[in-house]
Amino acid sequence: MKLYLDRPRHRLPGMWESFSLAILIGAAVLIPLSMHANVHVPTSFLRFFGGACPLCGGTRAVTALCMGHFDVALQYNPLALFIFGAMLYGALTYLFVTLPFGRRLLLYTSDGEARFIKAFILLAFAANWAYVLYAGMYQVPLQV
Repeated sequence: MKLYLDRPRHRLPGMWESFSLAILIGAAVLIPLSMHANVHVPTSFLRFFGGACPLCGGTRAVTALCMGHFDVALQYNPLALFIFGAMLYGALTYLFVTLPFGRRLLLYTSDGEARFIKAFILLAFAANWAYVLYAGMYQVPLQV
């Protein structure tokens, strides 16, 4: 596994950077609006299948984190906080490293390392889903 600071061919955002920017900008607008308006957002996975999805409680976790309640955020959905951090990293490195300096941090892996990383991510999702179902926090409204 090697980490490189590479010079990309163009400064357009990659797929993860674009996704991160779009979701973070949308959340920065919609989460504060939803705090002051009585808007019910249906959880389709919960409504259609009767059970929680792996990221149920993720919006409440990020909202609690942004309000300074790290312990409450961890109770809602620990994996959502990690994904939020990865999205912040993707958006901020694009805005403050790739755009101004034309550099991008790249991770090169062998095939075996890539399989291990993918298996670890799938295991993390499964463990988080088990936690979400066990804790039942997807049924608890935001308490901050």
